[in-house]
Amino acid sequence: MNKISKSQEQAIVHLAGPAQLIAGPGSGKTFTIIQRILYLIQHHHIKPDQILVITYTKAAAKEMKERYEREQAADCKGNVHFGTFHSLCYSVLRQSGFPCSLIREQDRRKLLQTILGNRGLSEKGTYDGITHLWNRISRLKNMPEKDWEADGASDTVFSYGELLQIKEEYDRYLREQGMVDFEDMTGECLRLLKSSEALLDRYRRKFLYILVDEFQDINGVQYEILKLLAHPFYHLMAVGDDDQAIYGFRGASPGIMKQFAEDFKEGKQIWLTENYRSGSEIVNLAKQMISRNENRFEKEFYTVKKGGRVVSACFDTRREEERQLISLLSALDTVQAVQTAVILRTNREVIQYAELFQNAGIVLQGRYGAKTDALHSFIIEDMKAFLAFLYEGKKRKDFICFMNKPNRFLARAALPSSSVKEWELENYYAKNPPMISEIRQLFRQLSMAQGLSPFLSLSLFRKTLGYDRYLKEKAKDHREYEMLMRQSDRVQNWFKDYHGQTSVREFADSWMQQREEEEPQAENTGIHILTMHGAKGLEFDRVFLPDVNEGIIPGKECITKEALEEERRLLYVAITRARNELYLYYTKERGRKLSPFLKGLIPDP
Repeated sequence: MNKISKSQEQAIVHLAGPAQLIAGPGSGKTFTIIQRILYLIQHHHIKPDQILVITYTKAAAKEMKERYEREQAADCKGNVHFGTFHSLCYSVLRQSGFPCSLIREQDRRKLLQTILGNRGLSEKGTYDGITHLWNRISRLKNMPEKDWEADGASDTVFSYGELLQIKEEYDRYLREQGMVDFEDMTGECLRLLKSSEALLDRYRRKFLYILVDEFQDINGVQYEILKLLAHPFYHLMAVGDDDQAIYGFRGASPGIMKQFAEDFKEGKQIWLTENYRSGSEIVNLAKQMISRNENRFEKEFYTVKKGGRVVSACFDTRREEERQLISLLSALDTVQAVQTAVILRTNREVIQYAELFQNAGIVLQGRYGAKTDALHSFIIEDMKAFLAFLYEGKKRKDFICFMNKPNRFLARAALPSSSVKEWELENYYAKNPPMISEIRQLFRQLSMAQGLSPFLSLSLFRKTLGYDRYLKEKAKDHREYEMLMRQSDRVQNWFKDYHGQTSVREFADSWMQQREEEEPQAENTGIHILTMHGAKGLEFDRVFLPDVNEGIIPGKECITKEALEEERRLLYVAITRARNELYLYYTKERGRKLSPFLKGLIPDP
């Protein structure tokens, strides 16, 4: 970037009142924010410690602070406040004397699992089930209560009534223990600021100028906090891009940008639509694709860099796609690799491709760079449940975890007691001789497993009881199946050292903790491999997007207009990470089709 553009200058010199900075990808947003901070201090003599800059993540806050400090004048006294919403809310809670001990994720999972057990819903307490439940509770906490029922009605796992009862019990426990979670921090902060005029006035006087980065990703509660703090002068600059709003599952919405414009009609609206990052071919593709969304500000994009290369390819099979990807990545030198990213839709796919690349000898950067064993948590949960059933009282909740893996068509209603009894199952299926025969065979196998060591018990679980067959049926393709087999081997091998000294779960949790502590440090060389969500805010010389197929992006579960538009924004974020080269790969295997988001924009044979 050789000089400041007119729109950047507008944002930099803005002094008083509300302003909305709509900043597209590669538009020099961070540069503009830093220059505005310096301008406020050096030209308007605003004290640095009266400026609050809110970012979406700790990493972004740290990076922005470091960039500011590199350019900060030596005679500047005081420090600009850089932080996240949660760090701001934590500060408010702590200074007001509110108990704010933060619950750890591991403890939160155990608490939710206990609550499900209390309500007779243990069968939903799998690792993935707990993850889903927490996402639902988190979403409710981040939206107005009037919208809860409509949002809860869309859940296919928990009824709205179940969800409310679980949330109430979860919140009651936290209150009793003097604890909060991240979502409580923002909610309680808003409540305190509304109820204490003195506290609110203290923070209004403390932060006279507020800048909010990634504004499109904030939720309604956070927006209310902002408006309270900025009143009455509203020296508030909201910086964001509605086309990059990708956190709907956390209660964020691209509509927050339009809401700001409605709430502050007198405010200044500044558009940063020059793209200094990507070549024109990449920008044009991204522009054509995102313009198909309806819920957005209409905007024109301008490219500063000419060129840019977009390569698309369709393969008959995923094996061919993999071979091509490995061939191109293997040919990169060390310098090129550091500026290369492979971006996938989900963590599941990241794990699959990481193993694929590692086996091909490709060096990866970050958490996969040291060849860590990225395990599917459901395998751990299933194997823990099987061993706990054998050695710890034949509990119903453990049996439910594995009884239909593979499917034996056993009903939960056939298990009336907290511990499993063979005769109760047989009574339930008294008029069904084939089922009784299957039940008897299953319990013979379980009795046999109980007399074996944990390692051999798991071998019987996988081969004789059919768990490996279940994994084969679950896997989407050969690559995922092979990975699941390797991971099952690893988990099974853990239990060679288990001799009943603690409970099965305590042993496994201890092993996992030790494994995390001993995990090798992440590499700083090699290719980046990350999800589309994880790629936000980053940029690379070349970006590979494999599997841009319908069913992956958008996912099969995306059926509403809002969900489809968010998926399109997610792909837009991934595409705009590329500076010079963008590779889009998809396959025709098993009737797969190109993502509808790219139809008409790249060749579709």
